[in-house]
Amino acid sequence: MKVEVFAVKKKNLCIIGAGNGGKAIAADMALAGHNCRLFEFKEYADNITEVCKQGGIHTTGIARTGFAKLEMATMDLSKAVKGADVIMVATQALTHERVARELAPLLVDGQAVILWPGSGGTLVMRKIWDELAMTKRIILAEAVTFPYCCRSLNGPGTVNIHRVDGPNMLFAALPACDTTAAIEALEGTYADVVKPARSILEPAFYNVNIIVHPVGALLNMGRVEFSKGEFYMYKEGITPSVKKVIYRMDGERSSVFRALGYKPYTYDEVFADSFNMSVAEFAKTSSKGPFSMQDRYVTEDIPMGASLTVSVARKAGISTPTYDCMIHLASIVNDTDYYPTGRTLENLGLSGLSLIQLETYLQTGKK
Repeated sequence: MKVEVFAVKKKNLCIIGAGNGGKAIAADMALAGHNCRLFEFKEYADNITEVCKQGGIHTTGIARTGFAKLEMATMDLSKAVKGADVIMVATQALTHERVARELAPLLVDGQAVILWPGSGGTLVMRKIWDELAMTKRIILAEAVTFPYCCRSLNGPGTVNIHRVDGPNMLFAALPACDTTAAIEALEGTYADVVKPARSILEPAFYNVNIIVHPVGALLNMGRVEFSKGEFYMYKEGITPSVKKVIYRMDGERSSVFRALGYKPYTYDEVFADSFNMSVAEFAKTSSKGPFSMQDRYVTEDIPMGASLTVSVARKAGISTPTYDCMIHLASIVNDTDYYPTGRTLENLGLSGLSLIQLETYLQTGKK
């Protein structure tokens, strides 16, 4: 499916993170006519050095193709952020706190910061900005997933986009009263592939990776390790028995949303909305991976995603034995106690709120 997003008005975009995803956003939006600046942290210089030398990204696949000339590729965040209309964060969730701290002194009123995806990262950023007493008027939002499936197949100066996601990706601002403004900030870029959610809990919890990645990785750990990463999880690892675990977790998540007064979506519904295809169709276009138990399928999606779901479930008095099992199993495998160090209400400074107060905060930004 070709993505047909064209620049109605040329925007200045800053993309933080020069991994596969960041390159895909920068390349596709540059080819759409926007001014794109790609930033990477110095310790990940290998991601961006070739892009800096070339002045852009060689782009192949099913979206726009060709050489995407960037306005800037840099490891200086202040240069990348200055004058940007929209700042798109395409890092792992584990980096959201760092991004929030380094952005704080650089932001100016009226800028929009969008997390692709968020997994509750907006809660982290607001917490950090509150701690820093930042009073700038920033639109902050997150999406349920990333707009592309992509890989740098031919080296770090390239990106191949082999699937374009949407057209109904759950999307919300924190506070939710800013969601309309956040979607308006995406006009000419991704406004047509997102749909407004009730609050950031919907895109945070309904990121399908939070369930399918840990389950698919952990229940196939022998195959992953034996093959040394020569493993296609969606094609060979999501078997009938594995699906039973996925759907049990899906049921537990739905119970949490009912307790919160939200309309629950099923795993299959979110999959279709996010990727415009069924799980079976998705498998045909999926990439290789995970490559080990230290892959983001475990080390990101368990502490950043599953832990947040369990934390809210406990606040609501809902049992989540399958989530608990996956967190426990991941903790054993990687010798890391993921829950207490994860993205929980306690660690977000929100554990003292009742469910009603939490919803008020999500809607208005006021505790």
